[in-house]
Amino acid sequence: MVYRTFKAIAPLALLVVAAACGGNKPDTETADDANTAQVVETPPPPPKCESLDEKCAAKKNTVAKVKSAKLTFHPAESWMYAQGDAQTIAQVSEEGAVVVFGSYTPDKDAKKDTTARDEALTEAIKAINVTPPKGFKVNWKKPENTQTVNGIELNVWTAAGTERAKKKGTLLVLQAPLKDGEPALLGLGFAADDDEAGMGAVSKAIESIKAE
Repeated sequence: MVYRTFKAIAPLALLVVAAACGGNKPDTETADDANTAQVVETPPPPPKCESLDEKCAAKKNTVAKVKSAKLTFHPAESWMYAQGDAQTIAQVSEEGAVVVFGSYTPDKDAKKDTTARDEALTEAIKAINVTPPKGFKVNWKKPENTQTVNGIELNVWTAAGTERAKKKGTLLVLQAPLKDGEPALLGLGFAADDDEAGMGAVSKAIESIKAE
């Protein structure tokens, strides 16, 4: 009889012990809990798209700025782009079609002006990691072609046999005087010989150049 009685009251005893230890207490919300519940996480700020490491992909209506030359252009949709202080780059990939637009400071002294152009060209070539054919040099006095784009007179030179990631293609060298006393445009465009889509994207980017 004692055994049966003990078995019967054992569950009740456990409940009593649990209650004594704090079981079945009503939930109470402290001030700290309430404040915590009201905190809303602020989304991170949008990227500035100043470096390719940010992986900014151009949208259909993206307008990229060329800060040093006070110009804008439309990168091809889905291309990665970066608006640096000196140059703006847009590329389909690290190995594919690419454009870069920068600037240089013109000089009335012909020799100094040529030096400024050559230096800007060297920096642009490094920025997009292309290798022009050996011995390539731009004859700044004689452009191979000229093109008017949104009121900007572009001088154009080409370098067939340029390589990027072991793929050969044609490098376009672009130069354009802008407003008096302001930096002039110097840019490059490249696409492999077998990349028709890349060629078209480069051409459209160039044709979209506008002064701010």
